[in-house]
Amino acid sequence: MDTPEARQDRARVRRATAHTILDRLGLFDRWRPLGSPVLVGSVALDLVVEPDIDMEIYSPAPSVAEGFGALVACAQLPGVRALRFSKALDLADRGLYWRLDYEFTPDETWKIDMWWLPDDHPGPRAADLVAPVRAALGDSTRDAVLAVKEGAAARGEAAQGVWVYQSVLDHGVRTYDEFRAWHARTPTDGLTSWRPGAMG
Repeated sequence: MDTPEARQDRARVRRATAHTILDRLGLFDRWRPLGSPVLVGSVALDLVVEPDIDMEIYSPAPSVAEGFGALVACAQLPGVRALRFSKALDLADRGLYWRLDYEFTPDETWKIDMWWLPDDHPGPRAADLVAPVRAALGDSTRDAVLAVKEGAAARGEAAQGVWVYQSVLDHGVRTYDEFRAWHARTPTDGLTSWRPGAMG
């Protein structure tokens, strides 16, 4: 079914799956001794379409060795298929990145993106976007976000969350075709410090 209620129900099921995976892997407990883990992105906003979970971890000094120490045991758990790493402390992202691929079912693999960032990270930070986006969303805009995301998924195309939220909340986008048109005329390369209501 393609109704607002059906879209919201699907999002709730996906969010519940995401939390089941987080519990199985114990990721918050693994990161807490090293810093402050924060759930961000679509799972935090209850707008899950793609099988993705995003976390940020904050501490004074991210450590490659300590990060691997937290995740090596996790990588040995049943269902974990891959562990990837990128060191970007001296790049625009200014952090350490790990990604876990977790096979929830034989037909459904989730990826968990984890950025370990310093407390004094200059931004933009996904953690700072959750509260203002949540506050700005109403029933109609929440449904529009899900409609755009599901439209992208149905076509096998990527639609990064922050650009979907901006297009819906600040530019009136309501369908995936409208999003594609907006995206085609909007610079979306690199990081963005966008917040709801901050046009441009």
